[in-house]
Amino acid sequence: MESTKPSPSVNWPGLLEYATKKRNSNATHPKCILLPDIGLGYNHLVRIIEFSDSVRWIARIRMPCLGETTYDETTVKRGMICELNAISLVRQKTRLPTPEVHAFEMSSDGIVNAPFMLMDCLEGNVGMDLDMEIPEEYMQTFLNGMAKIHVELSAVQLPKVGTIISINDEGTYEQGPIPGIGGPFNTATEFYQARASRVKFPLSEEKLRALSGPGYAAEIIHGVASFPEAICIIASKLSVRDSGPFPLCHGDFGHNNLIVDDQYRIIGLIDWEMAFAGPWEIFGDFPLTLSVIPPAMDAPFNYDENGEPKDPELIRRFTNQMEYIAAVKKAESQSNHVYDHEYSLSKALSDSKRQQIATAMRLYDNGKAGVYSKLMDQSLL
Repeated sequence: MESTKPSPSVNWPGLLEYATKKRNSNATHPKCILLPDIGLGYNHLVRIIEFSDSVRWIARIRMPCLGETTYDETTVKRGMICELNAISLVRQKTRLPTPEVHAFEMSSDGIVNAPFMLMDCLEGNVGMDLDMEIPEEYMQTFLNGMAKIHVELSAVQLPKVGTIISINDEGTYEQGPIPGIGGPFNTATEFYQARASRVKFPLSEEKLRALSGPGYAAEIIHGVASFPEAICIIASKLSVRDSGPFPLCHGDFGHNNLIVDDQYRIIGLIDWEMAFAGPWEIFGDFPLTLSVIPPAMDAPFNYDENGEPKDPELIRRFTNQMEYIAAVKKAESQSNHVYDHEYSLSKALSDSKRQQIATAMRLYDNGKAGVYSKLMDQSLL
């Protein structure tokens, strides 16, 4: 049985003492301070540690999810192990701008009273803090930066679908289950079948009915209920590359985990705790920054009689998606990696039917209301 523990107050002086010793084992007094800025994410609290020589580290403290007072220590440790291994693999295999981890503790029983990581501080702005209001003159720069990262990551591949639970002495990686789904899986078909049977829509029918309104509730509720079975039916045909190797998915690739400078050039990609090797369709989903609800499952009033989007923001998103595919193709042509000529990230992004199903899976996980049945009826895989 997995145990949960309440979250005690973080021992900030203890954190400074720990950080000082990690930088200088002979130090007897802390030579660093906490800067006043505090970042708060879904389940992390982030502080900046500044040393007397102006070097800065990030202290990322694991906290209970928002609205909760406890966390499961076994789950936290499993997630931290997978994240550390993913970071290690990415730093070994790519030139991606990923912060170096200097130290970590996985238990709340230590000097800090919470699990944490100490890593390089990348000087820049987190996209979430900017609300991703990207000035038009910087949009292409930002798209190019995301595309280069996405392409670089496509070259990091593992034999199975699953997380990374350990690094062996010879440098190979042992894969493990994906939280809430299971695994590791030898094929994409196995992954899609397991996903369809285990992932549950997070909203009750009552809440879904209230969100949908009387005109759409019945159709939306039916679509949500039938979506897992529909995925299971087409599971063997959904992936164009059923067997490995499989690319490493960040798991939360978007503005919320990108560090940018004042010209929106990307400085770093952070937060790898959800990373796993996955099918190309999952890897080939658009970054969250560019995500749109697949038209077939969206509200019909968002489109005209010809199926064209009416809302200016929606039009801009679709335009940016096309620009992103072009940027990916350019990044692939300039990359030093040898890619499979039969399939690539740009092909995955351009395969609109499969790409939209991958997007729908992510939206389903997040409890997004929509007419999932219409999307599946149109897929005809």
